Amino acid sequence: MYLKHFGLSKMPFENVCDGEFFYASEMHSEAFSRISYAIENKKSCVLLTGGYGTGKTFVAEKLKSDFSKRGYVFSFTVNPRLDGLGLLKTVFYNFTGYPAPKAKEDVLIALEKFLKDVYKDGKHAVAVVDEAQSIENEDVFEELRLLLNYQNEKRSLITLLLCGQSELNDRIYSNRQFSQRIFLSYSLKPFDSASSSDYMDHRLKIAGASREIFSLSSKNLIYERSGGIARWINNISNMALLEAFSSQADSVSENHVSEAIKSFKE
Repeated sequence: MYLKHFGLSKMPFENVCDGEFFYASEMHSEAFSRISYAIENKKSCVLLTGGYGTGKTFVAEKLKSDFSKRGYVFSFTVNPRLDGLGLLKTVFYNFTGYPAPKAKEDVLIALEKFLKDVYKDGKHAVAVVDEAQSIENEDVFEELRLLLNYQNEKRSLITLLLCGQSELNDRIYSNRQFSQRIFLSYSLKPFDSASSSDYMDHRLKIAGASREIFSLSSKNLIYERSGGIARWINNISNMALLEAFSSQADSVSENHVSEAIKSFKE
């Protein structure tokens, strides 16, 4: 709607994991680098946590995109509200594209065979479980721990990446057996003011912006009201652009942002 008005070629603030828009802040770059190290060195389990909308899924999707091009094999599970067997079956299906066997013992055998075949092909398997704080049954963590037992004499046959909101930390570290398998834990925080502004500029540039569209005061207000949370920065910025377009303004002012924020309260 407002693309032509602001000289943009695509929507700049969509809440989707489009790798083209990945903003490599110092924090997100460090998370990506550390988890990459764990995957490259075939470590068993990594924990990525952070508040709602801080970019956990974006980092995980970026890892999947980059490592898949290098021959790594991924399973990406986004609905972990299953029992232990259901989650194991889902992981198997996401790896292979085939339905898993019905019995738990057969699922474990099939997973082991798959992981060994991946290893023989000179590749490595990575299982991502997103929104892991939604796991309802604590027994699920025991089933996931079984995945980490698949090893040969040299290394683990699978890297498990658990992504979830901050409360996942408490659940993991209250489970002594599972927590002992964590190689790396990293927590994402909201952006500070400077990073919030840079994040907006980055997304606008990718979307084709050739000039400043948001005033400094409008950016400051967006940061203040979003709390530096990327998802809310996107929501407010998108509506502010619409407000500016509706008034046929050349740029987004603090007033446009204020009107945009009101729309979320109605």
